[in-house]
Amino acid sequence: MNANDYSPGAYVPGEARNIARLKRVTQWTLAWIERLRHPNGVLPKLWPVWAAILVGMVVRNSAFYLNEITSLFGHNDFRLYYAGAEVGLRYGWSRIYDVTLHQAAVAALQPSGPWYAMLTPAPITWLVAPLTLLGYPTAYWVWVVLSLVALGAAVWYARPRGHSTMIYFLWWAALSPLWFSAYEGQVTILAAAAVLTGWRLLESRRDFLAGAILALALFKPYLILLLPLALLVAGRFRALLSFALVAAAAGLAMLLTLHPEGIRTYLETLMAPQAVGDMAETLRFALGGGPYVLAIQVAAVIAVIAVAVHARRTGTTWPFVVAALFGSFLLASYWHPQDYLLLDVAAAVTLAAGPLEAGVLAAAASAVLWAPATPPLSNRVMIMGWLLIATAFLGFLTVRALRQSEPRRQPATLTA
Repeated sequence: MNANDYSPGAYVPGEARNIARLKRVTQWTLAWIERLRHPNGVLPKLWPVWAAILVGMVVRNSAFYLNEITSLFGHNDFRLYYAGAEVGLRYGWSRIYDVTLHQAAVAALQPSGPWYAMLTPAPITWLVAPLTLLGYPTAYWVWVVLSLVALGAAVWYARPRGHSTMIYFLWWAALSPLWFSAYEGQVTILAAAAVLTGWRLLESRRDFLAGAILALALFKPYLILLLPLALLVAGRFRALLSFALVAAAAGLAMLLTLHPEGIRTYLETLMAPQAVGDMAETLRFALGGGPYVLAIQVAAVIAVIAVAVHARRTGTTWPFVVAALFGSFLLASYWHPQDYLLLDVAAAVTLAAGPLEAGVLAAAASAVLWAPATPPLSNRVMIMGWLLIATAFLGFLTVRALRQSEPRRQPATLTA
C-alpha cells in the first residue's frame, strides 16, 4: 500500500514521509492498546497495584469522613429534610418552606448546627417523614444506610461485565463524593442510584421502566438538566413519556399539598441570591461570566444533541447519557461537592460500556479529582480539572459521533 491510498489527491515526497510516520505511530498505538486489552497485558498485571491504591484511598476517606461525622454531625444536610418533614407533620405540608418554622425546627435538633434554606423539592420531606418516628440521630443513620444499600444495588446492576468486579467496587468505595454525600445524608446518593439503574434499563430496552426510575433523580433536577432533551433527540420516547409522567405526578402532588402559597414560597427560596460557595464550582463562576461562558454552554447543548442524534442512528445508550450528565454540569447555576457523584456515575457508565481507554481515563479522573476542598488537591484545581474533563469528554463524544456518522470506507491494511 502506498501513500496515495489515503487520499484521492497526489502527494509530494515530503507528504509521503509524513504519512509513513503517521502509519508507524498508528501501528505502535494500536499495538500498545492491544497489550492493554490482552488478558496477559500491562493492565491486568497492574491490578494488585490499582487495588492497593484504591484500598488506601478507601481507608483515608473513611477516616476523614468518620471524623467529620463525629465533629460536625449537626452540620449535615439530612437535618434540613428532617426538619422540613417535622414542619409538614405539625403545621401542614404547605408550610415546609416557611423560613421561620423551618429555622425553629432545625434549631431544635440535637446536636444543633447552622440553618440553610432547603432547596430540595417537597417529595424529599414526604420520604423522610416516617423516619421522624425514630428521632433525629437514629433517622440519620437509617437514611444513610438505606441510601447506600440502594446505591450498592444499582452499582451491582450496572457493573461493567468486562472488568474486575472487585476493582470496580473498590473504585466506588474510594470516591470522595460518595463519602461526602453519606456524611451529609444527601439525596444525591439516590439520584446516582436512579441514573445508574435507569441507564442499564435503557441498555436492555426496558424504556418505560427506565424513564420512571430516571425521574427519581429529579430530587436534584439540575444534575440531569439535559437528560430529557437527550432522551427526546435519541428517540427514546417511551422513556421520556414515563419520565414526564412521574415528573408531572410529583408536580401535581406538590401543588395539592403545598397549595399556591407554598409553591410561591418555594420559588422565592429558589430565586433568592445564592451564596458564593454554592456557585464557586460552576463554569460561570470559574470563568467570571461573560460571552465565553454562554458560548461554551451553547456548544455543550449542541454537543449533547449531536451525540443523541448519533445514538438514535446506532441504537447505543451510554454516549448520550454520559453527554447529558457532563453537559448538565456545564450548565449548572450552582454545584456542591456531593454533586460530583453524578459525574462519577458518568465515569462508571463509560467504564461499563464505552471504549476501554475512555473508561479508564474517566475512572482515573474521578478518583484523582477529589471533590471536597480539604484533600490534597486545592478546590480551585479540582474545579478546573472537572470542567476540563467535562469539556473534553463532550468534545470526544461529539467528534466520535460525527466521525461515525460519515459513510464507512473500506478499511485499509496498515503496513510499514
